[in-house]
Amino acid sequence: MLKSLLIKNILLFTFTNNKRLKFISTLAIYLVIAALLASVISIFFEYKLSKYKNELIKLELKEFKIQEWLTDSTELGHHLKKGKFNFMIFEGNANFDIKKNSFYFELLLNYPLSIDLAIEDIENIDNEYLFNKFKIYKIKNENKIINDFLDLKLNQYPEDLLTELEYKQQVDELLNKVSFKKIKEMLDQSEYNLLQINLFFQEYNNIVDKKKDDLRKQIVETTKTSTDAIFYAFFLQLLIFSIVQIFELRELS
Repeated sequence: MLKSLLIKNILLFTFTNNKRLKFISTLAIYLVIAALLASVISIFFEYKLSKYKNELIKLELKEFKIQEWLTDSTELGHHLKKGKFNFMIFEGNANFDIKKNSFYFELLLNYPLSIDLAIEDIENIDNEYLFNKFKIYKIKNENKIINDFLDLKLNQYPEDLLTELEYKQQVDELLNKVSFKKIKEMLDQSEYNLLQINLFFQEYNNIVDKKKDDLRKQIVETTKTSTDAIFYAFFLQLLIFSIVQIFELRELS
């Protein structure tokens, strides 16, 4: 009962006061429009910020993959240098029965699969300039030739039940029929190709870092622009509302 009487009194008071009615209705319309405008502006800029943040996450994932390959290629390069150094120490030592062809062949086995996997990731990167600069197609073809050579020799490895010594002797005998120069050239080629892949990922990492910096700047600028846009929209609405009220007051007076 009290609630209905209160509403009735407010309505009666409002209808008997045209100035107050117009003011309240105009203010209500102004507040609704201001709220809608602020919502539209917020949604628009939130959409842009969401796109920037999603792109930033994608770049972070790319950088993780890049860092992984940089680490792997560095470790493989270190393994090669360490292997060559160890052979120089043990070569000619009567206490170690190490055949040069077999030792370098085992070193060579470490590279083709790693290079193939790296090239797969490189082919998923849309950067034709770097692809051509570091001659990735050439590396891919050279690596296939090396891989085919290794597969051919591995398929000739003994499959009989042998002692470890007998197995090693047969493998040494098989690989001694291969020119050491050929094995070493392939190992040197793999080392060079691995270096080119490392340089590719280093340069691409710099590009990704630059894109990330640009995106962070865009996120900051977009956030500031969103705040400014809402403020200016509110101020413009307030100005329009004030002008309308001035003209209405002058008309009524």
